[in-house]
Amino acid sequence: MIKSDAQRDRTLAQIAGFRQALAKVELESTGRRSAAIRGSYQGMIRQLEDELHEYDQLKAGELTLPNVDRLDHVAPFIAKIRIAKGVSQTELARRLGVSKQVISRYEETEYQTVAIARLQEILDAIGIRALVTLSA
Repeated sequence: MIKSDAQRDRTLAQIAGFRQALAKVELESTGRRSAAIRGSYQGMIRQLEDELHEYDQLKAGELTLPNVDRLDHVAPFIAKIRIAKGVSQTELARRLGVSKQVISRYEETEYQTVAIARLQEILDAIGIRALVTLSA
């Protein structure tokens, strides 16, 4: 998942690189091996384009939050929520009084190592209200 404009720029560069490599393979080679290489490049291009599309939709504020029934299912959505709310990693770090690198580390692990109290602080900082229901 793309989590910042810098990553978006790198993804665009990767797509361009794969397209160049694909064009070179298409010009120079034929046969099963080159077909497999072409398929691999095409698959990577599709995957990166899908990630780019998702990021652009999030940046446009398009996000549908699912209902989650476990606290450990919330964490993977935090970066998506942050992006859709227009909050950069740097801005979130400022709001929490930490460095951007801390936010980057949180997002690398999809917030799985962050305590519940800290998750609540993060949700508060990006303007998300969490409703929790406990049942036996």
